[in-house]
Amino acid sequence: MNTMKKFIFVIVTVVIICVLGVSLAGCNRATPTQKLLSNSRAWTSDVTDETLVYDVIYKSATKDQVKGTMTVNVKSYDKEKVEIGNWALDNAVGYVATTELVMDNGDVKKTTAFFTTTIQVKYAECTQTIGGVTGGYTAEYKNEKCYYTTTDGSDKGQGEIKVGDFNESPYIDNAILYQVARCLPDSVSSFTFDVPDVTLGEAQSVTMSATRSSTTGIKGADEAQTEYVCYFVYISLNRTFPGSGESLKCAVASTPYPSADNPKINNLIVQITEGDTLYTLKSATYAE
Repeated sequence: MNTMKKFIFVIVTVVIICVLGVSLAGCNRATPTQKLLSNSRAWTSDVTDETLVYDVIYKSATKDQVKGTMTVNVKSYDKEKVEIGNWALDNAVGYVATTELVMDNGDVKKTTAFFTTTIQVKYAECTQTIGGVTGGYTAEYKNEKCYYTTTDGSDKGQGEIKVGDFNESPYIDNAILYQVARCLPDSVSSFTFDVPDVTLGEAQSVTMSATRSSTTGIKGADEAQTEYVCYFVYISLNRTFPGSGESLKCAVASTPYPSADNPKINNLIVQITEGDTLYTLKSATYAE
């Protein structure tokens, strides 16, 4: 039980509290953040269907070690109907990102979100079972607000968080945090975001920064231990009290996958570090 509680703290608290934060206030005021992110988004073709699989290990080489697998899929929609749970959108143009985490101790978590080609999230939901307790949230973005519901066992809640006009103060949801990390443009090293935190009923501020000038070789979790040249994207919570905590870190491949001559997946995330939890790429596939 202690292991599961600790895992909850890392996977749920770190990801939700340290990550649920975003008013995309770009450093370049001449060009809106939305345009910068859209122009540098990882998915440039009309047809996108990529699946990334990661080996997951929590507290490696300790008595609390837990292993698992995370699967991420991003699929494009071009004037098609999107349905996520009870939410639907006709003639949708954008992407559905689905992330499913399955741990060997029985803990599972799944998030699904739709966002447009301008990286504007319209809807997101999360379902999870941690230590036998089922919970999650839904978040719909409209009318300059995030309308959310939460569940934690038998406890239920709902509320709204003001996010403003996306064209003036863009926002993202926790469910697409790492997808946004793949869209940071070369011309800007960092953005600061306000992201709705449905656990607190308020927005928090997070800064996402890239270090493209410095690269490191990162080995994948595939059998061949393929090595990728990567730069790092750091995601930090901006607060004085009770402290900002440890930054989340993404290692992003500097060249397209499988190669610059045959680009299929851009800005491939090879590794993610969330506190004591490490996610390492095992496979990357795409639909032809």
